[in-house]
Amino acid sequence: MILVQQIDVRLEQIMSLPPLYRALRENSHQEISRLAALRISFKNCSWLIANDSVFGFYLGSFLWQNSTILGNLLYSYTRDQKWLSVTLIQEILEWLDNWPVGLKLNTELSRFFYVCFMTFTNVWDTCLDIIAPYFPLIFKTMGIFGWFGLTMILSLGSDLLSLFTLHLHLAYLIATGIFAGQLNVAHSLWNLFRGKRYNALRKRTDSTNYDVDQLLVGTILLTLVAFTMPTVVVYYALFAIIRLLTILAHATSEAIVASLNHFPLFAIMLRLKEPSCLPGGVYFEVRKAKPGALFIRNLPIPVSRIFFQHFLLWSRLSSHYHPVRLLVRLVTGAPLTQISRNDIRYAMLPKLTKTE
Repeated sequence: MILVQQIDVRLEQIMSLPPLYRALRENSHQEISRLAALRISFKNCSWLIANDSVFGFYLGSFLWQNSTILGNLLYSYTRDQKWLSVTLIQEILEWLDNWPVGLKLNTELSRFFYVCFMTFTNVWDTCLDIIAPYFPLIFKTMGIFGWFGLTMILSLGSDLLSLFTLHLHLAYLIATGIFAGQLNVAHSLWNLFRGKRYNALRKRTDSTNYDVDQLLVGTILLTLVAFTMPTVVVYYALFAIIRLLTILAHATSEAIVASLNHFPLFAIMLRLKEPSCLPGGVYFEVRKAKPGALFIRNLPIPVSRIFFQHFLLWSRLSSHYHPVRLLVRLVTGAPLTQISRNDIRYAMLPKLTKTE
């Protein structure tokens, strides 16, 4: 659960504050750069927790106070319309089962997909009728977690999105498994007609000879794959697009949570207000008024170094959700997954070592 992972991140931040404070108090005789790093880490972590708590408190209070109104609005929507989560999916499935845009699909296979995926939708419709009266309680729960930070609300919302799209995710996994299986069969048949065979021991494709019977069976299988592939692709495309939209919603939430957890807010304010508090080196200045005299000046660290780890987080997010990568996974039948929270999490606190 994303909420549990966010609680772990927040507890790690809170538990790291006392050691940082003790290090600042006890190791005041160590080098200035080390003290500056400790002080910036301590205050930046404190500011992030405070800002997250303030924003979360206001939003959580709003959700708590208006939980009944919001719950009733959502309940009336799910009871009367259900357009987005149920009706729209049912209409698209019926449209696909009736030769969409003149595309003649395999009737029996299309009917199988229609019945299977429509069953998921109907079961979710029944579950939604059971859950709907508890919508005010859900908003109250989100309000309670909001008192511990805005990131808690976003994480809980991401978990609720996964829960409310569970039926679509199951349908996507089934469609993906069938589509990937057909791609594997088509690839094997391609090797068959080329006189190739994959060597599992050496992990390479070697040349081989096939009998006439094997080629005949391959021809029959190729006919089956060719006639069923359009139907599989159509239903796979439907749930792949839905999964892609869900993944993009999760990616937006993860980007906001990562920024709230790791944004170098205090360091940026110091860089703008007191650059001398962020020493990155020194340089010598020669003045014409006093020939032969050198003046030492503080060189603050560049902004790029402040955002170094933040850029690393964004590079991991962008590489995981890169459009080309997502498109390749869609075409090859690989499942679309969320990025692991461990990949967008770094130790923002320096290691505490005592100096003698």
